Amino acid sequence: MTLAISNLLAINFKRTEPLSMTQGLSDCMLKVYGEPSDKYADDLRIFDELRADVVNLEPHQNVLDRLIKYHAQLVFISSRFPIDTGIDFPWALLNSTDLKMYSYPNMCYERACICFNIAAMYSQLGNNEPRTTLEGLKRACSYFEGAAGAFKHLQDKVIPELRITPTVDISAAALTVFIDLMLAQAQECYWQRAILDGRSDLLIAKLAAKVAQYYETANEGATHSNMSSLFTIIWTSQMHAKLLHFNAVAQYRRSCQSISKNNYGEEIARLMIATRLVSSALDLKQNLKGPVVDDLESLQNVIQKNLQRAERDNDNIYFSEIPVESSLEAIKLADASEPKIIQEISDPVPLMNEHNRLLGLPLFSRLVPFVVHHSEKVYTERKEEVIREIGAVYEKLDAILLRALNELSQPASLPDSTLADINELNAEGGVLTLQESLRTVQSLSNRCEAILEDIFKELDQEAEEDEKLRNSYPGQWRRPTSASLTMSLVGDGKKQWGKLQKAQGVDQVLRNSLNEILGIPALKVLNSGKAEVERAVANTTNAADPIDPDLVHDLEKLMEEVDPTLHARRIKFEEVKRIGEEDDIFPALLNITNNLTAKSSAVKIDVAHFEPHFQEELKKKYGGYKQLAVDEEKSQKEFLMAIDEMNKAFLAFKKSNSGWVRRDMALRSLHDAFVRYKKVLDDLRTALKFYSGFEKELINLRDKCRDHCLARKVEAKDYQSV
Repeated sequence: MTLAISNLLAINFKRTEPLSMTQGLSDCMLKVYGEPSDKYADDLRIFDELRADVVNLEPHQNVLDRLIKYHAQLVFISSRFPIDTGIDFPWALLNSTDLKMYSYPNMCYERACICFNIAAMYSQLGNNEPRTTLEGLKRACSYFEGAAGAFKHLQDKVIPELRITPTVDISAAALTVFIDLMLAQAQECYWQRAILDGRSDLLIAKLAAKVAQYYETANEGATHSNMSSLFTIIWTSQMHAKLLHFNAVAQYRRSCQSISKNNYGEEIARLMIATRLVSSALDLKQNLKGPVVDDLESLQNVIQKNLQRAERDNDNIYFSEIPVESSLEAIKLADASEPKIIQEISDPVPLMNEHNRLLGLPLFSRLVPFVVHHSEKVYTERKEEVIREIGAVYEKLDAILLRALNELSQPASLPDSTLADINELNAEGGVLTLQESLRTVQSLSNRCEAILEDIFKELDQEAEEDEKLRNSYPGQWRRPTSASLTMSLVGDGKKQWGKLQKAQGVDQVLRNSLNEILGIPALKVLNSGKAEVERAVANTTNAADPIDPDLVHDLEKLMEEVDPTLHARRIKFEEVKRIGEEDDIFPALLNITNNLTAKSSAVKIDVAHFEPHFQEELKKKYGGYKQLAVDEEKSQKEFLMAIDEMNKAFLAFKKSNSGWVRRDMALRSLHDAFVRYKKVLDDLRTALKFYSGFEKELINLRDKCRDHCLARKVEAKDYQSV
């Protein structure tokens, strides 16, 4: 994974393949926005060129700049296009040796992989910096902190927006290792700078201890089982050796401080710890790079010389007690490194809008952000739901009002139940249907009877022929008798004959029922249609049975209010629908989006940002109509109470008036006639259904009998020819 002989580690680039996005983005523009891509031809060309520039990479500042520029355009474009534009972005796993690509139609996946390569580029540039001078150390440190910052940005900001499971190399676990490793190497640069600057042994020890801690956490993550494809034994061995190395360095530097304070026993104790740590690190020698081994051996020589001197001086001069390791004060940590990220990566859009030299202008800036289109759709659905709710209230009120009026027993009209009986009887065909159905039943019954007669006739004929032949060939006609073979067929025939006789008995009952209802005057009236029913019912009352004039007046007054009320509701609802059709929230959403993103692209716009405006617009435009619907409901309740009182008065009048009693009796007789009509009609339909199935059964039985008779006839000829 290293790119140069160094005692540090650099991360390889993720591989990808050349890809043109022009067609995919053009199709997306047409499909999502209904907008042809002609005016974006230059933007599409430049975007493809930027993508082509990041396929084949090498560690160089100019290449890093191209990566950052392409990444910035991806950030901006994510506000203009949906995450899935239909373009598959192919990327290989880090360090993979096969040709397999992991492709996803996900713009954020592309951005994540580019962000990864930015971090990898930083790590390689840092690794390539000569660290023998203060300036070289500063640059290397800056690159490693930049790598950690890019990985941190990828982990915290990009991956949460991915919407797919990240591949293992950009998983949270892998990125944590990369971050800790880059911080370890940045901290190592700070440690080297402290040495070059001649800082105190105590500070250098604290810096070294923090280097060791970073390597330790990185190594713990890298040695996890699912990380084996990313971090080979070479890498994990180096991280392990480094954490031992810098813990030894920290102990060595604290030993130097101890001697300056005349703590000779502590000096020896810390040098002994350092010796053990370096020895453990060198046990990993076979998996370590040369420069790392050289550093360890150099440190080992320094520690051994100092330990020999310290032990000699203590044995001969100081005679200090050597403390046990557990009693030594822990070395405090001094953290100098941190993830750092430039605005060109973390928040590039404001810089692009300011004509940043590195990033250039944002592409597709004239294309309306996708979130605006999506939010417009959300608002439209909300608006239409509000309009439907208002319409539903009016529809419900209208239905309640009309039902209440229909339930009011009005003298000049037939009840709904009677009208329903008339309509259904007419739809069924009336009395004529009963008569035709009965004739059909009789015809089917006759056909079934004829089939049964054919069955028995054919079986009898076959038996007679068999008996004649048996008599013609006495003692020679040895085949089974017909009676023994047709026992089952004859039994089935007799059973079916019994069913037919039972059905014909039911038919007679039906015939009698039909004759009875045909003589019912009420059925004749119903069968004559609505006008005749109205005339007949009206004749049950006479001029001596007038309704109370005041009651009639009140009823007419109520009825006069109905049509204007229904008409006014229709007008109001049409007005609401017209407002909905003219309600265009798109410009307002676009303005809100521009205001939110004017200063920072880090603001991720979603529907929630428009929620206050949605509520305000819905209340302002439709709140009044919703309240009108509520008021209508209150007014109608009062109106229905008046109708109810009217109905009670009318019912009381009917009970006390002989003419209206006769009218109710006439209506009841009409309904009773209809009920009897339906009963006969249902029975006839049942009979028709029975005979249709019964006829098929008889035909099957007749076919079996004919097959039997034919087989016996052929068999008889064979017997005669012998």
